Amino acid sequence: MNYHIEELNNINVIDWKRLCEEEGSFFHTLEWKQILEQSYNYISHYFLLYRDEELVALCPFYEAAINGIRGLVSLPDSDYNHIIITDKSDSLIIDHIIDKCKEIARKNKLFFILITTFNELAKDHINRYKPLPYPIIGNMVLNLEELGQDKIWNEIFSTEIRKYIRRFENDGFTIKEVNSIEDVKIFYNYYKINLEYINATPYPFSHFEDLLKTYSSTEMIMTLLYKNETVAGGHLAFLYSPKKTIFSRYMSLNRNLPSRYKPALYLYWDFIKRASEKGYSIVNFGRTPHFPNDIHYQLKEKFGCQYEKEYSMIIPTSYLFKIAYPIYYNLYSLAKKYKHS
Repeated sequence: MNYHIEELNNINVIDWKRLCEEEGSFFHTLEWKQILEQSYNYISHYFLLYRDEELVALCPFYEAAINGIRGLVSLPDSDYNHIIITDKSDSLIIDHIIDKCKEIARKNKLFFILITTFNELAKDHINRYKPLPYPIIGNMVLNLEELGQDKIWNEIFSTEIRKYIRRFENDGFTIKEVNSIEDVKIFYNYYKINLEYINATPYPFSHFEDLLKTYSSTEMIMTLLYKNETVAGGHLAFLYSPKKTIFSRYMSLNRNLPSRYKPALYLYWDFIKRASEKGYSIVNFGRTPHFPNDIHYQLKEKFGCQYEKEYSMIIPTSYLFKIAYPIYYNLYSLAKKYKHS
């Protein structure tokens, strides 16, 4: 068989879009590529792998850093960041992808390749290269075909969760979709406060401006939960119609509300109802640490979510990185284990 690689161009872009709709996600689209390049100034390296005339892989890579060390990373800052392979049994596909990645890393003086897959067979093929470990992470996913809206409310939810959701309705709060720049500023204010409260770094406001310019109301939903002048929070989600999947992406929370209010519960429930009304089958609650004791993991589990684990592996392209990285990884793992114990 003849394998050949093509960098993304104006001709094969049709192939990219087709396979993305069949096997990809919102984060494999070329619109998201535009967001990553505009909002984060990432340098992209997209290429396609063909076996004879058959497209067998989509490979979205970027120059990104781990602790200040630059490498080649598959889809950074994305909820789904895996390469797409159509034939998982063909180990030669992985060989050609890694060879191309090594070539890119060598030309751009990058120290490692971080490659991700959801498939265990593809993971086994990558393991032939004796990769270095990377922290396990994944997504919490709700299947609405298995758990419908009524079943979630009546059988999955605890009495306490139903009480907190009803409280917003009983107290006169309403939720609305927003798309004006002024509403985005309100959303961003509480988003930024929320991220800083949990010691996380918020994305810049320009990122949300880019989202508003790029996506229509059929591709992105932003909501605010409010009563009069009080904003309880907001939620931003992406819609990917080819896979009937909605992705929860950003949560905006008013941390000064009385403790009797839990806006995240109401916002997630509204998210589920909207997905159900639109006929979507999958609700993705976003990236979540692989720790059952983590509060975010536990909250999403209360909605009926199942954990979808990914496999990320690092192939060093520098001897110094190969020696130094295990020290960083062990310290990181100990810190996370202590945090979630």
